[in-house]
Amino acid sequence: MNEKRKSSWKPQAIAGALILVIIAVIIVKLIIWDKSGNVELEEVEAGTFDYESLDIVFNVDQAILDSHPSDDVNDILILGNESVASAPGGKSMIDMISDLENTRVTSFTYYYSQVADATNAFGNDNVSFWQCANLYDIVKALCTKDYSLQKTALDNGEVIDQTFYDRLVATDLDKIDTLIICYDSIDYRKASVLYDPNDKYNTSTYEGALRAAITSIQSDAPHIKVIVASPYLHGVINNETIEPATMINYGNGNLSEYVMREYNIAMECCVSYCDNFFGLITEDTMTKYCNDGTVYLLNADGVKLIGNHMIEFIQRPY
Repeated sequence: MNEKRKSSWKPQAIAGALILVIIAVIIVKLIIWDKSGNVELEEVEAGTFDYESLDIVFNVDQAILDSHPSDDVNDILILGNESVASAPGGKSMIDMISDLENTRVTSFTYYYSQVADATNAFGNDNVSFWQCANLYDIVKALCTKDYSLQKTALDNGEVIDQTFYDRLVATDLDKIDTLIICYDSIDYRKASVLYDPNDKYNTSTYEGALRAAITSIQSDAPHIKVIVASPYLHGVINNETIEPATMINYGNGNLSEYVMREYNIAMECCVSYCDNFFGLITEDTMTKYCNDGTVYLLNADGVKLIGNHMIEFIQRPY
């Protein structure tokens, strides 16, 4: 009986010892991990954090390009508003892009132009004159060759001038290689409605107008490479102080909400997205790249910063 007790005790002792060893090893590992994971906050400098860019390139299927003969010139069509065309003390983004080798640029930019219409222009219902220069209305005119809205606005002395109209009529999508959609934060500042849960193509909304414009181009001119360029971070004057646009809500979300909605539509439609928002202008540098007094407008340094990023993006093969 004593021999049996001694023989049964040894396995239990060994198992208990192993358990104690395992527990000790785990404790030591946790102590080492905890010490290695400590970060002294004093060593981290403000403004040095990395940002994950949302840049992504979608190229047109090669079979489509092969079936659509083109010359060696990259014909770029730019749809946007004043940030693309403005040149405060230097070259505008349009000028910078035009300087690229073997590049021709056609632009339709207007100060009050924006992405979303005030009313649903998808069915051309109750479209006001000033909408004739908005994103979808320009795309619709180019795709259908129906310039009646723009002609009526011109005849009534509204919004566009003869030069704008003549250039619109003369533009042939068949000859365009790249479309850049580049609006600043005008829709955010005007509190455009973000989306319509009952009609995803409602062009009175930010998502609907962008989706309708992109899908129209893809349907009527599938050879065109579409690039959606995001707004940039800027400041907003609030009670005589400058605050980041990510902190101010004019009624339908802050600027980052519009940026992410735009990104989601670009991914849904499988078109390129040029991220001018994350990592270029930060809360620490927004006053460096934006004008005093009208903070949301880029100064010469800001135009150069965003313009250079767009140029680099245009030249990416993938």
